[in-house]
Order: sequence, then structure tokens, then C-alpha cells
Amino acid sequence: MTNYTNWKILKIDADEKADEYAEVAEWCNQNGQYTIEDDGEYYKVVALPEPTPPTDEEIRQMRAAAYAAEVDCITAHIQRLRDTIPMTAEVEAQIAVLIAERDAKVAEIKERYPYNDGGK
Repeated sequence: MTNYTNWKILKIDADEKADEYAEVAEWCNQNGQYTIEDDGEYYKVVALPEPTPPTDEEIRQMRAAAYAAEVDCITAHIQRLRDTIPMTAEVEAQIAVLIAERDAKVAEIKERYPYNDGGK
């Protein structure tokens, strides 16, 4: 595949080079790291800026949403089982399994959404 990182055409030539423009646009779309920019005189390929990492506050919010969606339901199930009377060995075993599942889910969320300093 052709590399178009340094491609540009004069805007006044765009109509006669429509097929070339379309080919470059398709390359940009497939590559995902470039776009075509109009600088007033030329249409040219430019690199897209690197995405900025989320802030710790944004990460905190993503974690909170994940905990609400993925952990709170396990905690509620544990609480419902703890309300069981009489508490049987089978119920205690179910609670232990759910606590381990919840702990694993919390660890997975922390790994999925690490803070920028690597801590917390």
C-alpha cells in the first residue's frame, strides 16, 4: 500500500484529482493516524495528535462507573445472603465464593483503569 504521509495537492486541482483525493482519504481512514487538512491553499495529509491519557479524576469516574455496574450487584447479593436466617454452611460457602469473585472484579477494574502514577 502506498504511504501518503507527505501527500498534498493544490485546492484548485482537487476536482481533476478527485480519484487521488479519494484514495488518500481511504488510506487515512484505514490507517487511523492521519487525516486530510485544508490549509487554505492545499489539501494535505497531517498526523492526528496522540490521544491524551485520562486524568486521575477521569480514571476515578471510570472506576466508579465500573464498580457500580460490575461490583455493586455482587455486594448486594452477598448482603441478601447474609440476611438469610438461619445461616447455613451452604449459604456461608456461597458468600465466600461471591466475596472472592468481588475481590477479583475489583482487582480487574483497577488493572483496567490504572491511575497515572501507577498507585491508588
